[in-house]
Amino acid sequence: MVVLGVLIGIAAAIVFLLVGALSLFGGADATRHQLLPGFLPDRPPVTERLLTLLGVWAPIIFVAVLCLLAGIQFVRVMVAALL
Repeated sequence: MVVLGVLIGIAAAIVFLLVGALSLFGGADATRHQLLPGFLPDRPPVTERLLTLLGVWAPIIFVAVLCLLAGIQFVRVMVAALL
């Protein structure tokens, strides 16, 4: 039964890591294809550009870090369960 729980936990850790990676790739894609081309016609000042990028990337990095930490914690719990 412990082995089944460990397998489920490892699968959950992989899912958390995938969600974090996909949020990073999605943010990069949105920045490249939507945000940066949107700056061209309007020509906003540099501070507005930086605040916009910060407003987009701060939550993405926050989610990615939390997913990474959750995945690592799942793996630590699964290793402890096996010992």
